[in-house]
Amino acid sequence: MVCKKFFTTKPVMEEECLWGAEHRKAVDSLLGAVLRGNASLLLGPRRVGKTSVVSVMAEKLRKRRGYHYIYFNFSRFLGAKAISIADIEPKRSSLKLITTSKSYTLSLKGLSIEVRKTSIEEFSSDFSALVRVLSQNAKLGVLIFDEAQVLARLKNLDFRGLLQEITDSYPNISLVFTGSMPGMLMGYLNPDSEKPNFMRSAEVFTLRRWTPEEGTEYLKKGFESYGIAVKDELELLRAVKELGGVPGFIAYYGLTAVNLLRGGKSAEEALPLALEESRKYALDEWKRDIKAFLNVYSSPIYVAVLKVLANAYPSALRGAEVYRELEKLGAAPRRIQHVYKYLETLEKAGFIRSSGKKYWIEDPLLREAVRYFNP
Repeated sequence: MVCKKFFTTKPVMEEECLWGAEHRKAVDSLLGAVLRGNASLLLGPRRVGKTSVVSVMAEKLRKRRGYHYIYFNFSRFLGAKAISIADIEPKRSSLKLITTSKSYTLSLKGLSIEVRKTSIEEFSSDFSALVRVLSQNAKLGVLIFDEAQVLARLKNLDFRGLLQEITDSYPNISLVFTGSMPGMLMGYLNPDSEKPNFMRSAEVFTLRRWTPEEGTEYLKKGFESYGIAVKDELELLRAVKELGGVPGFIAYYGLTAVNLLRGGKSAEEALPLALEESRKYALDEWKRDIKAFLNVYSSPIYVAVLKVLANAYPSALRGAEVYRELEKLGAAPRRIQHVYKYLETLEKAGFIRSSGKKYWIEDPLLREAVRYFNP
């Protein structure tokens, strides 16, 4: 089938609309892990397409008789200091789903299971009952937790106990987690490497951004699907590179260009204008991500560290070099050893990368957003 939903800024659910060789491979890899009964993690930066990958995988699974999934999305809580059991509610399922403010009900083969959210005890008991009924009445059930690192901030309940119960008791129930803050998700799910838990057999996959070639081809095919011929491939390549190869930003660029072209602009006018608008959009999104991070990790030193690394690019800096630059700004922590804690947290959050004990900010627009960011 041919994709009819190019340039959508929403996650895709149709396999034919999933772009990129690595993205399509990730669908098959996740599906394989699910069918093997293993927990699986899909890691990658924001807007790279993780939700699209797990959604396509879930829909492929749903087409098999007796296979069901329940999808939880925590992306809107990324900047929340705490969440409650009321926030743990499915956003999508292959089962019939009814929600109210104080509970949600899922129906399977004529059975209805209500999960109440009025107390920790009721929620825990009901959630366990839901998993038990799903296991008893489905060939395979999959629970998907999108941006699962947010569960670490769940008040008054360690959700890992319920997850452990699932893996210990139900071999036909699989768990899938995604996270845009890889280190934080891994730290939450596997806090102590010495203790055996459900993460011991987990399969971990990392989703990367599109290559310049993939992004350019996506734009060409997308414009063709709208009946628009764009011949300037160099302009498309420039857009992909300036937007950091981030699928979500590239799709926004494509849609913006289509609207400008439909509005009477020539390609020579529309493409640069679309890139300018998309850069603004991407910068705003990165600033929002930084603010969400600071809402949880409130120290101004994080911003200072990011500014030092942004200004140093394309050079990568060692921790001692970062500390010296912070001293010049009057923003250094008391001890040089503390710098490594800030760097470690920023790397776990997905803002920076490291290699050989040197650190840098990879994304071009994140670097720009950091340089002009004011808390």
